[in-house]
Amino acid sequence: MSKRQPKVFVISGPSRAGKDAITSGLLRKRSLNLAKVVTATSRPRRNDEVEGKHYYFLTPEEFKNKIDEGYFLEWAILRGGKYFGTPIEEFDRICARNKNVIMNIDVQGAKRLSRLRDDLVKIFIKPDSFDHVEKRMHEAGFGASEIKARLADAKRELGEAKNYDYTVVNYEGRLDETIAAVAEIIKKETNL
Repeated sequence: MSKRQPKVFVISGPSRAGKDAITSGLLRKRSLNLAKVVTATSRPRRNDEVEGKHYYFLTPEEFKNKIDEGYFLEWAILRGGKYFGTPIEEFDRICARNKNVIMNIDVQGAKRLSRLRDDLVKIFIKPDSFDHVEKRMHEAGFGASEIKARLADAKRELGEAKNYDYTVVNYEGRLDETIAAVAEIIKKETNL
């Protein structure tokens, strides 16, 4: 009997749309057989972030060298010249465990990955309102200019939702419902 091929689920959406909280909730549902790919970034680590759990933190120079070495499955340069990317060996490690892969990557990275793999299930997380997104940005301590830039990015990213297989709205105060909706998509796509 042959092993079932793991599915690859890409979660994208604007900053502060709830992608990390949704992914964390999905990972707690063991029946979904998910493992998260930890991506790499050149941005500074935030106080609550752990190396190897949230990201692999690299200097911009280290990141550029790894690009040249072919270390990344996909990578992108985002606002402020910060690099983000998916290490190939991290991706392969999860696939070798026969786990379904879940990846939180931006719309640029999702486009690049779509060119490399045709087996992606892309899920776009849409906020219910920009007021809620802006509020979360204030709570995270972003300054006014950073919020303005992130909201402009978010509006542009919303235009990419049409290129995704599914769009799920994350309503304020209803995170559990959003997690359940995405879990249903995963069950449908994996025949669970």
